[in-house]
Amino acid sequence: MHEPLLLQEPNRKPEAIALTLEKFLASITPSREGLDGLFGCWPWTGRRNKTLPGPDGKVRPGYGLLSIGNHDWLAHRYSYNNFVGGHRQNRTLDHVCGNSLCVRPDHLMPMTERRNSELEHQRALEDPDAVLRDLAKIPNMEPKVMLWAMMKGLPVGRGEPGGEPFAYGLDGEPIEHERGPADYPAVTELLRNKPKPGAASPIRRKKSKKPTTRTRSKAL
Repeated sequence: MHEPLLLQEPNRKPEAIALTLEKFLASITPSREGLDGLFGCWPWTGRRNKTLPGPDGKVRPGYGLLSIGNHDWLAHRYSYNNFVGGHRQNRTLDHVCGNSLCVRPDHLMPMTERRNSELEHQRALEDPDAVLRDLAKIPNMEPKVMLWAMMKGLPVGRGEPGGEPFAYGLDGEPIEHERGPADYPAVTELLRNKPKPGAASPIRRKKSKKPTTRTRSKAL
């Protein structure tokens, strides 16, 4: 059975679905500091699996774990399946932000294990602006997910290379939902095209406005 179906009715009761979402939210501690603040990550601070050395030899922080029923799920996989709806078989989820503890759904991109490993090696050598450019290529969260996240004080915007950290929604300045890219980019387009000196940024900064989406918040 596909992962998203395991999280939904009739396989799970509405009360259980709501409780899991509450546990998920309680294990996220957003920060305005460091790369987490610059990228707008949703850092997982709950349980995690064992750590392993990364491509640079440093010990990685591992991945978050979330108990659902009698099983442990990787927290970022739960987030993606719950908010986005799953992906093709034989794919893994790449953390485009480079933070394996991030569970923000629009920081994740499905791809093959081989491509994921290749990008992991490249990101160890890249600067933050390169990561911000990649994040701008990933489809944004759906309006109802963005509204839910803003109501919970989670970051929802996008940063701009060389710019200030973005607005956080109801946790700071209000922001307007922007559709962003409709599809995931080709994996070969990540971490390769750096803008020429003096070229305009591919990321369009939005002026601070109240959210314009009329999508009603409902159980996610």
